[in-house]
Amino acid sequence: MIPRILSPPAGHLLLILLLGVLAYSNSFGVPFVLDDFESITRNESIRDLGNFLPGGSGYDFHPRRWVGYFSFALNHHFGGLNVFGYHLVNLFIHLANALLVYALIRLSFRTPVLTGSRLAPRADTLALLAALLFVVHPVQTQAVTYVVQRLTSLCTLFYLLALVLYLAARLHSEKNLADKDGQGIRAWGDRKTFFLLGTACVTAVLAMFTKEIAFTLPLAAALYEWSFFRGPWRRRLTFLAPLLPTLAIIPLFVALGRELGSDGTFQQTLVDIPRRHYLFTQFPVILTYLRLLILPIHQNLDYDFPVYTRFFAPQVILSFLLLAAGIAVALRLFAATRRGAVDPAVRLATFGIVWFFLTLSVESSLVPLADVIFEHRLYLPSVGAFTAFAVAIFLLREKLPNTLPGRLPLLAGAVVILVLTAASWQRNRDWRSEVSIWQDTVGKSPNKSRPWYNLGTHLTDAGRPAEAIPALARAVTLDPRYAEAWHNLGRSYLLSNQAVKAVVPLRTAVSLKPEMDNAVVNLAVALLQTGDPRGALPLLEKTRQRFPEWPEVRLNLGIAYLGIGQTASARRELAALQRIAPALARELAEMIARTESRLQSR
Repeated sequence: MIPRILSPPAGHLLLILLLGVLAYSNSFGVPFVLDDFESITRNESIRDLGNFLPGGSGYDFHPRRWVGYFSFALNHHFGGLNVFGYHLVNLFIHLANALLVYALIRLSFRTPVLTGSRLAPRADTLALLAALLFVVHPVQTQAVTYVVQRLTSLCTLFYLLALVLYLAARLHSEKNLADKDGQGIRAWGDRKTFFLLGTACVTAVLAMFTKEIAFTLPLAAALYEWSFFRGPWRRRLTFLAPLLPTLAIIPLFVALGRELGSDGTFQQTLVDIPRRHYLFTQFPVILTYLRLLILPIHQNLDYDFPVYTRFFAPQVILSFLLLAAGIAVALRLFAATRRGAVDPAVRLATFGIVWFFLTLSVESSLVPLADVIFEHRLYLPSVGAFTAFAVAIFLLREKLPNTLPGRLPLLAGAVVILVLTAASWQRNRDWRSEVSIWQDTVGKSPNKSRPWYNLGTHLTDAGRPAEAIPALARAVTLDPRYAEAWHNLGRSYLLSNQAVKAVVPLRTAVSLKPEMDNAVVNLAVALLQTGDPRGALPLLEKTRQRFPEWPEVRLNLGIAYLGIGQTASARRELAALQRIAPALARELAEMIARTESRLQSR
């Protein structure tokens, strides 16, 4: 029994799962960060599974990503906001993706083009190497440990599953065709082929409604068909035909996005950067991505990456030439496989290279997104890169003698896997708290305001407002128009009992963003604490008109009225508080009693 478990493919699958769990064993307590708050903790639509019935608010929140948000709703249904459950699901998805990478490469060596490869007998081990690189590489941590990036990993799950099902259908149809010596499209009548293709189409649609990166899925299937199968295109197109129409789903929903969605999330991610400038910037970004795959050091949650406006800027033109050279080499190698000049497995490596650029194209081409670089965008493209790397290692192994030198590439690969596993575990330590991840980030992006803002905000929320003040002061120095940073700087001063110093940053926040109600209320509190109730009154009265049930507004309004001697008005606020917040009402009642007692004693 033990040898059977340890032999491929069962032993390989077990090893993938064990190393994946080990790499992420310290990630289950990582708190929500950044977009997690808007998408999960403050997202009312995921708090009821009924919202995801037709016409529900769950669909309205983000119609193009409703599958991903439905998964968050399931998490909330069974575990509320306990982060453990969210991380458990994220890891499960990541492990499933690694197994699909293994299956995709393993099955690829059964295609007509690759069956004659010298590497075909080693397909299991080659697939294992690629899957292990995928599952333990630290660049994947942002897509797995950062909870809301489940949208990326879940989309990848459906993407890979659709391709594996398509491949299984094609292999089954090829077998039927060979067995029956069939012609034309007769194999389409087979129920298993029909079921596999139908399931692949359903999975592709789920991918399309998880994240927009799924747009390239039909193109990847077409590329795969062209690369690894043979025969008349009339027959081959009949297999692609069900998948190709899904190419229209995302463009259609993006075009109708403002009418279909209540949040306009996709539009909000777009920025007013000229498309050509965004494209120029992506050349050095892609080079950075490749560097991270080869040497995953200095990982960063929030890169301080410049936007390049000239194609002939040295960083842009050099990056472009290097990438173009790499693509040219890949195309030449692909052409060599058509002539039979190199092993057919080289075609799998070139397919992986093209996959990398194809799957990255949605977020790294002409669609200007608010952040020009994020590590989680490498998650799906990395499948191609790791496939190409694994093929290269095994081709090198074939060139060397069957002695110790010949085994060195595989031994080196094993060492790399262990080092990457340790690196992922270490990177997950950086995520252990909101403060730790932003401390790491400000060290790597010291001249970017957002990391300083987030560090200061989380220090304040952790009950360390005095430590937050320098971080928030740095944020507003770097970006003087950062209203939220000004607000939290003033809030930190308030919590540190420095109300006098809080007034200026809070006034600045309100002037920059008058609709920021929390800043308005905190400014009023600061004015009250510095002895200026008349300055606080108009701010509080205006806020009360908009939010009559806001207890803190009623309390501070009552205090302001007491400050100018209008006890009758303070009692009106007391009556409102007794209805909506009895505990605060008792606090205000005591203040009113003390004020009236002082007046009577005079």
